[in-house]
This record gives sequence, C-alpha cells and structure tokens, in this order.
Amino acid sequence: MGQASAFLWAYAFEAGAARPLNDRDLDEAVARRAGWIWTHFPLSDQRARLYLEELDDVPPLARDLILRTEQRVQIQFSGAWAFGVLPDLERDLEGRPTGAGRLMFVLDDRRLITARRQALRVVDEVRRDAERGEGFASPADLLIHFIERYVDLAEERLHAAAEALDHVEDRILNDYDAVERLKVGPIRRSLSRDHREYLGLRSALHRACAPRSAHGVAHLSAHLPRLTQETEDLDRETLSLQERARLLHEEIDTQITAATNRSMKALTVMSSLLIPPTLIVGAFGMNLDGIPFARSHAGFALASLLCMIVVAGAWWLLRRMRIMS
Repeated sequence: MGQASAFLWAYAFEAGAARPLNDRDLDEAVARRAGWIWTHFPLSDQRARLYLEELDDVPPLARDLILRTEQRVQIQFSGAWAFGVLPDLERDLEGRPTGAGRLMFVLDDRRLITARRQALRVVDEVRRDAERGEGFASPADLLIHFIERYVDLAEERLHAAAEALDHVEDRILNDYDAVERLKVGPIRRSLSRDHREYLGLRSALHRACAPRSAHGVAHLSAHLPRLTQETEDLDRETLSLQERARLLHEEIDTQITAATNRSMKALTVMSSLLIPPTLIVGAFGMNLDGIPFARSHAGFALASLLCMIVVAGAWWLLRRMRIMS
C-alpha cells in the first residue's frame, strides 16, 4: 500500500463522525474493520491509477469503469457493490463552476472509493460537510447526500436562470429600446447543457431502480425512487425554462425585425420623396441652352419652389396609396 499517498483525502467514519486518515492510518483503518472508509483519488495522478489497478477486491467492471474515466452517467450493481458515474461541476481555483464534470464511484457496506480527473465542486462540498460533522452512517448515505447536494445546486442554478429571464421579460414588456442588448443566447446555452446533465442523471437513476440482477445494496435502492422523482422535477423545470427562453428569444428577434422594418420604411419614404427633386436638380444642372429660369434673378427660388411642390405631391400620393400612415 505504499502508493496510497496518491489519494487526495481519506476519512474513517465511526458512529457517523469523520476522522481524517493519513497514509499510515489508512492501512490500519482497513485492517480494523470498524466503521467504514471513504477515499478520493485524482485520476490525473499516475500513482492513483496504479493504486486503483491493484484493488483486487473491487469488481473488475467497476475498476475498469473508473480507470477509463467513463463519461456516461450510470449506476450499476454487482453483488454487494454499487458503482458508476455521477455528474458534478468542474470548478476553478476560486470554486466557481467552469463546466460539467464526472465523479466515478464504487462502494460496498464498508468502503466508498471516488475518483475524478478535474477538481469538482459538489464532492468537495460533501467533504466539507463531513468535516463539519455531517453524519453518514454508511457509504450509501454519503452517495445519497452527494446526489441531493447536486440537485440542490442545480436548483440554485435554475433559480438564477429564472431571475435572468425575469429581467429580460421585464425589459421587453417595458418597451426597452435597446432590445438587441438583451442576451438570452447564453442563458439558453447554459440551460441546454444543464438539461443534458439532468436527463442523464434521471435516466441513470431510473434504470438503477430496476436493475437487471439482484444485488446487496438495499439501502441505496430504497432511496432511488425519491431521488429519481427529484431529478424528474428538475428536468421538467429545466425544460420549462428552456421553452420560456426560446419564446423570449423569438420575441426579441420579432422586435428587432420590427424596428429594422420601421427603419427601412423610413429610408424608403425619404428616398421616394427625394427622387423627384433630385431629377429636377439634375435637369437644371445640365450645361445646355434653353434651361428654364437661366436668366431670371429669381431662378433659384423658382426651382426650389418647384422642388417643394414636387415633394408635396409625392408625399400626398404616398399618403393616398397608404404607403405612409
């Protein structure tokens, strides 16, 4: 077990309380067989991968799933073991989410092994909950808490998206002039990505409720219907916000199109009114004999009056044809 230093953290849970373990304490805690143990590994570290490869007591399918960093969200069972992939949020050094992540796990009644490639937000929050004294009687309890915490965080993200859409809708209904500045595209893109994550978790939980073969992880199975219902509610809310965002996007496009049409109409009317006087000015500008008013001191005034009469006639004609309202 010399390679156990590859883990990011390890805890021994006795009577629900978490006790941090170092390299030396981990082997001793495993041998004592008191309580249960949670170890978390970074798959970007080769030492962690070598350690996981040597876990002979873990089902080979579970070990292979972790080592190949499977991306498809899933929950599977094998005898007394449960294993799979759950969604999480990648985070930067300041804890802000940067994209979708994956947490690989395998558990039985005494061990929970989790692994990830990039830093993840939800699993780190669960670790802090354990350090603050959150009681986890079994590995299944902690995994259930992880899913619940992910759902809570997802609801916070949906609430933020709903508030952003409320702001956009208020601006539209208040006849906000610069509707093109209202950015719904990023919200729709975020909701679309989140929907894919929630749909994957929903499908995985639904399949886990009716596994293909019997297993010995009854405590986890007892909570699966409730977790499935929560993710279904989450997915329905996401779809509702997606539809709302789509309609707002279409309304913004409609208003932008209407504003463009109004501008084009104004330019067309102005062009229509200016074409006749332009022809008159062009005609009077010809350097030919016989130009009207060429020798009159009031020639400019008369030509200007003629242009005004033509413009007024064109305006009357456009009104008559209902082109100008």
